[in-house]
Amino acid sequence: MKLLTTENLTELELLNNALRNEGLKEISKETEINRLGEGAWHHAYLIEKEQLVLRIPKRVAYDKEVVFNRKALTSEYAATKAFYQHANRAKEGVCPKQFKFFVDEKLTYTIESYLGKSIGLQRQTTDLSRRYGKELGAFFLALENLNSPYKGIGHLEIGQTGELKGELDMDLKAFVLEETKEYQEELNKLIDSPYEFDRAKVVKAGESFISRRSINDEKIILTNQDTSPENIIYTKRAAKIIDPYPQLYTGVSIAANYVFNYQALFHLFHNTKRYCKGNYHLYIPQLIASAEGFIEGYTGSSKQKRDALHIEVFLKLVTMAYTHYQLVNEAPLDREQIIRFGTKEQVEGRLRIYLKKLEEYPK
Repeated sequence: MKLLTTENLTELELLNNALRNEGLKEISKETEINRLGEGAWHHAYLIEKEQLVLRIPKRVAYDKEVVFNRKALTSEYAATKAFYQHANRAKEGVCPKQFKFFVDEKLTYTIESYLGKSIGLQRQTTDLSRRYGKELGAFFLALENLNSPYKGIGHLEIGQTGELKGELDMDLKAFVLEETKEYQEELNKLIDSPYEFDRAKVVKAGESFISRRSINDEKIILTNQDTSPENIIYTKRAAKIIDPYPQLYTGVSIAANYVFNYQALFHLFHNTKRYCKGNYHLYIPQLIASAEGFIEGYTGSSKQKRDALHIEVFLKLVTMAYTHYQLVNEAPLDREQIIRFGTKEQVEGRLRIYLKKLEEYPK
């Protein structure tokens, strides 16, 4: 097993180095290793007695060797810790309460509270998926009631003096207006594309939605962009979040990201290397029910909230369709693009689906 280290160590030796570093009991033999599984970037191990999860970065991810980057790893793990603490203030127990990390060329790892075994999507009824989605929608709404503990916009990174901050130093309204302009430009290019769809209908919808996008009512919050099912622990009691991608941005935009992904991304990307492991095309009813529940939990009885979310989901659809249109016109796709989006034929097939979804998007 290839783990990120400069030392010539076995998996057991590296695990024990981490456990020793944390003052925990070492594992005596390889058969005692409790492998929870692996994500795209880390292998995960259960430290059963202490109910902790130890994660060690892979040396190879997506068929490419990982280069040790102290600053990037420290920023990633510090951002995760910050989000866990913030999230648990919004809803106690939604994320691991304990989280520590250590970054060095010889040994890098994170260690966090074990949240329990997930039942996954495969053992969920649509009613249960809707319940989980509603819980998560209410949680994302609760995040909006907390002030951002950091300055800036975008992904969290470590600044020159060691503080966490957003990657961009911009006024929120100016940023959202610039982003809105980009959405309009992307829509215009789709309208000018050679593909067949009801252009007049999409233009009319775009004019209505873009002109009504929520700008003045939004504020910067600390939230989480990555809520894919692989990063949700579906316990019998509740849905819990691990391995986040923390962002400083408007709550409604990131909420729309959840809705769009569950409605129109995960199952359509099932044939890509990035998402094939999840077999999401087998669980479309659960994904759709989760999105419906999320909308209910996030918007409640607020028509203003529901309208703002509906508009943001449309914009996610626009930018995803445009991304596919760009990829179709690139020759050839590079390795990373193929891993994330599939072959050019798969990309074009998905583009046609997204154009149809734009055409049929509810008013």
